[in-house]
Amino acid sequence: MARLAAGCHPEPVTPSADPPPPRRPIFFPVVIATVFLTIIGMAAGFVLGERHRRTVRAAEETQQTPGSSASSAPAPAPSGPLCPAVTRKTAAGRGFSNDLRQVFRIETDHGNVVWICTDPDGNLFYQGKSGGVDAELVEGENGLFLSEVVKRGEDQYQVIAPNDHNRFEINSKQLIVHHNDGRDEVQRVVEN
Repeated sequence: MARLAAGCHPEPVTPSADPPPPRRPIFFPVVIATVFLTIIGMAAGFVLGERHRRTVRAAEETQQTPGSSASSAPAPAPSGPLCPAVTRKTAAGRGFSNDLRQVFRIETDHGNVVWICTDPDGNLFYQGKSGGVDAELVEGENGLFLSEVVKRGEDQYQVIAPNDHNRFEINSKQLIVHHNDGRDEVQRVVEN
């Protein structure tokens, strides 16, 4: 650092001839940027909220079983006539409720009788019997009890036999047995 000579004074600094640049107002650009960011944030929040609502709604719908409702109120107990005693005994022996009520019944032109039964939880069951209306129902001989029943519409049901993979379609006009060898057996419903 250079020493100042005795008695020397530093030169005074003179202001520049150029004035400082004028200050630009930043209030309006900040307000405009804030408005745009608010709009973008609101739009993103709305989109994410709608996506979440759809996800929750879809999860609730997939958790519901056929015949169940979104409310927590228990389903009303079935009120139809009791299904055959053999059907109820078979259901209980397989770990299902024995309080089975008839929701659908047909007789076919081949002498078969089919019941669709439901339990208090809304689960559906199939009971078929061959040999005519007056034949005694004996499970495993002329009777077939199945628990894989799906309602496909008003008085329309589909049943899959787990062991032989035969598929049954039942409605108020016919019983169709889709055999696992490709044959289809159609039985017409007779008026009872």
